Amino acid sequence: MTAKRKKAKRRKARPQPGRVAWLQASVEDDLLSLVEEETGAASRWNRPRKRRISLRVDIEVVDWFKSKGPGYQTRINRILRRVMSEGKKRAGEK
Repeated sequence: MTAKRKKAKRRKARPQPGRVAWLQASVEDDLLSLVEEETGAASRWNRPRKRRISLRVDIEVVDWFKSKGPGYQTRINRILRRVMSEGKKRAGEK
Protein backbone atom coordinates (compact mmCIF):
# COMPACT_ATOMS: atom_id res chain seq x y z
CA MET A 1 0.00 0.00 0.00
CA THR A 2 1.40 3.41 -0.91
CA ALA A 3 1.85 6.29 1.50
CA LYS A 4 -1.00 8.25 -0.15
CA ARG A 5 -3.44 5.39 0.34
CA LYS A 6 -2.46 5.03 4.00
CA LYS A 7 -3.11 8.75 4.60
CA ALA A 8 -6.43 8.60 2.80
CA LYS A 9 -7.44 5.53 4.79
CA ARG A 10 -6.52 7.23 8.08
CA ARG A 11 -8.55 10.33 7.23
CA LYS A 12 -11.63 8.28 6.50
CA ALA A 13 -11.34 6.33 9.75
CA ARG A 14 -11.46 9.43 11.96
CA PRO A 15 -14.91 10.56 13.03
CA GLN A 16 -15.86 14.09 12.11
CA PRO A 17 -16.03 16.23 15.28
CA GLY A 18 -19.26 17.96 14.30
CA ARG A 19 -20.98 14.70 13.52
CA VAL A 20 -19.99 13.11 16.84
CA ALA A 21 -21.32 16.12 18.76
CA TRP A 22 -24.55 15.96 16.75
CA LEU A 23 -24.95 12.26 17.54
CA GLN A 24 -24.32 12.84 21.24
CA ALA A 25 -26.90 15.66 21.31
CA SER A 26 -29.37 13.46 19.47
CA VAL A 27 -28.93 10.62 21.97
CA GLU A 28 -29.27 13.04 24.90
CA ASP A 29 -32.49 14.47 23.43
CA ASP A 30 -33.90 10.97 22.99
CA LEU A 31 -33.05 10.06 26.60
CA LEU A 32 -34.57 13.28 27.90
CA SER A 33 -37.76 12.67 25.94
CA LEU A 34 -38.03 9.17 27.46
CA VAL A 35 -37.61 10.59 30.97
CA GLU A 36 -40.18 13.31 30.28
CA GLU A 37 -42.70 10.74 29.02
CA GLU A 38 -42.28 8.73 32.21
CA THR A 39 -42.61 11.71 34.54
CA GLY A 40 -45.26 13.55 32.55
CA ALA A 41 -43.02 16.59 32.17
CA ALA A 42 -43.46 19.15 29.42
CA SER A 43 -42.23 18.24 25.98
CA ARG A 44 -38.67 19.10 25.02
CA TRP A 45 -39.92 22.05 22.96
CA ASN A 46 -41.45 23.65 26.05
CA ARG A 47 -38.40 23.40 28.27
CA PRO A 48 -37.07 26.63 29.78
CA ARG A 49 -34.33 28.35 27.85
CA LYS A 50 -30.82 28.02 29.22
CA ARG A 51 -28.11 30.62 29.64
CA ARG A 52 -24.42 29.76 29.74
CA ILE A 53 -22.78 31.29 32.81
CA SER A 54 -19.57 30.96 34.72
CA LEU A 55 -20.13 29.92 38.32
CA ARG A 56 -17.49 29.36 40.95
CA VAL A 57 -18.35 26.40 43.16
CA ASP A 58 -16.32 24.67 45.86
CA ILE A 59 -14.24 21.77 44.56
CA GLU A 60 -15.81 19.36 47.04
CA VAL A 61 -19.31 20.25 45.82
CA VAL A 62 -18.44 19.69 42.15
CA ASP A 63 -16.60 16.45 42.94
CA TRP A 64 -19.62 15.17 44.88
CA PHE A 65 -22.01 15.92 42.02
CA LYS A 66 -19.63 14.37 39.48
CA SER A 67 -19.26 11.24 41.63
CA LYS A 68 -22.98 10.55 41.16
CA GLY A 69 -22.41 9.97 37.44
CA PRO A 70 -23.03 11.85 34.20
CA GLY A 71 -25.49 14.71 34.16
CA TYR A 72 -24.15 16.55 37.17
CA GLN A 73 -24.97 19.96 35.69
CA THR A 74 -28.58 18.91 35.17
CA ARG A 75 -28.79 17.72 38.78
CA ILE A 76 -27.38 21.03 40.01
CA ASN A 77 -29.96 22.88 37.88
CA ARG A 78 -32.82 20.77 39.27
CA ILE A 79 -31.74 21.42 42.85
CA LEU A 80 -31.44 25.16 42.22
CA ARG A 81 -34.88 25.16 40.55
CA ARG A 82 -36.37 23.38 43.58
CA VAL A 83 -34.82 25.96 45.92
CA MET A 84 -36.17 28.75 43.69
CA SER A 85 -39.72 27.36 43.72
CA GLU A 86 -39.61 26.90 47.50
CA GLY A 87 -38.46 30.52 47.84
CA LYS A 88 -41.35 31.67 45.65
CA LYS A 89 -43.83 29.72 47.78
CA ARG A 90 -42.48 31.26 50.98
CA ALA A 91 -42.58 34.75 49.51
CA GLY A 92 -46.22 34.21 48.51
CA GLU A 93 -47.19 33.08 52.04
CA LYS A 94 -45.94 36.26 53.75
